Amino acid sequence: MIRTLKAILEVRGMSGANRLMFYVRKLPVLGKRVPASVYAETALKQTLSVVVHILKVLMAFLTKFAYLGIMIYLPVKFIGNDITLSLSVQYQLYLQILLCLSFLVGAFSSVIILEPKRDKYIFVKLMRLPAERYMRTTLTLRGVSFLVTFIPAMMVFGSLLGAPLWHGVVLALLLTFWRAACEALHLWIFDRYGIVVIKKTGVVWTAIGIGYLLAYIPLLPGFAVVDSGMLFNLPVVLGVMVLGTLSAVYIARYAGYQNAVDAVTKIDDPLLDMGRMMKEARVKEVATQEQQYTAEQLKPGPFEGKSGYAYLNAIFFSRHRRLLTSPIQRRLVIIGALFAAALLTMLLSHATFTKLAHYLISALPTFLIVMNYTSIGERLCKAMFYNCDLSLLRYGFYREQSAILSNFRIRLLRLSVLNLIPAAAICLAVNVLLLLSGESWGAADAVIFCVTILALSLFFSVHHLFMYYIFQPYSTELNVKNPFFTIVNSVVLAIGFIAMQFRSEPGMFAWVVVLSAAVYMLAALVLVYKFSGRTFRVK
Repeated sequence: MIRTLKAILEVRGMSGANRLMFYVRKLPVLGKRVPASVYAETALKQTLSVVVHILKVLMAFLTKFAYLGIMIYLPVKFIGNDITLSLSVQYQLYLQILLCLSFLVGAFSSVIILEPKRDKYIFVKLMRLPAERYMRTTLTLRGVSFLVTFIPAMMVFGSLLGAPLWHGVVLALLLTFWRAACEALHLWIFDRYGIVVIKKTGVVWTAIGIGYLLAYIPLLPGFAVVDSGMLFNLPVVLGVMVLGTLSAVYIARYAGYQNAVDAVTKIDDPLLDMGRMMKEARVKEVATQEQQYTAEQLKPGPFEGKSGYAYLNAIFFSRHRRLLTSPIQRRLVIIGALFAAALLTMLLSHATFTKLAHYLISALPTFLIVMNYTSIGERLCKAMFYNCDLSLLRYGFYREQSAILSNFRIRLLRLSVLNLIPAAAICLAVNVLLLLSGESWGAADAVIFCVTILALSLFFSVHHLFMYYIFQPYSTELNVKNPFFTIVNSVVLAIGFIAMQFRSEPGMFAWVVVLSAAVYMLAALVLVYKFSGRTFRVK
């Protein structure tokens, strides 16, 4: 097993070193100084492979902290502070969400034993490594690293909620042994019935949806079913550990790994074909076909009086109206459903509705996250790239600064108008609910709320279009190829989560948002004009 582990780590390290050198060569200034011959430097790649492994270890720890902090701890603290829950109740809610997400949802979404993965194809199919050796080695590595990287995060966030440190260690152990049991169950189902459960997307997504609903719905009233005594008692701990141990023995002795690997690494099934399948899914999301155009959309009449890029964009937005209106309609349906659920809550439980009203009054920073996901900017950028820019960017005139800036202004105006529709619906729904609640909510409060929501809508309209022109992250297969695009988007999300932790006057917060949107729009116009001639291209 040691030799197999060493070989696996060496291949993964070299592959990571190649990717690292690739991204370094894409940097604006430094990348030009790194020649293509760097890929042949074996000694350098060996050093970089060590760096890659260190970064992976650090990322594993950071990922666990981010998962527990963002998905569990912050929602509990946010709700707990709003409705003044005691620390012990907050810890019970923390355990409840952890059980739903890590134990229930994780049993379907985090199983790797029958996961289509490139590593399996490389090592088992190409390098002829015996499937039994590969699977046993990687599963052992995964289990040990999972336990080691989860313990610190469990201890830190548990202690922040008043739990003893040993609770974190026990939770990490329980989760590790539980995951082993889930892996064994999936393997047994495959061995007995020939079914790869994680390929049953309907079952998987149903379980994920139920798990998230069970995790977050009880947060609003602060209702906790799980008690620490239910988890931290000797029968439960021993039962899970014994189950996990027996499952580990079953996994170690399983003799049909070759069939299991073959089932998920067929050329025409998930792995090698996964890239094509993902490409087809991405393209289907934004592609249109000629037969979908109506006769009116193909007539030149509606575009008379327009010329140049105004004419081009008018045709694009007319012929791709379905791609733009359908996501807006879905968002309006979701807003309407949530509004109806809030009205039903008012009829069934006025106390719960009052808590909801208190939350909405103080939850303005939360809409930093909400409005990011409400925006259709990312979908629109993909549609523009695949259906328009992908072909035209091959011509020099389309990459000229004046052409880029003209298109940017026209598209920003149209995107802003589209994003303002769900933003206006949110403003209307929240104001109606707060007026019905009888809480103190005057005209000034309503104006501040509406101005902030609309400004956030404009901010994210600018943001998504600006990121598209400056980084142009999409390949011809609509893969995101630019790591800086992902990094900047992650930073924006992180700022949103950080802002949720601060309490400020709504008026001050509104001024900050409005000024940020205005400054961002001006900076975007300048930067797009100066730099997009080099960055806006086909990759």
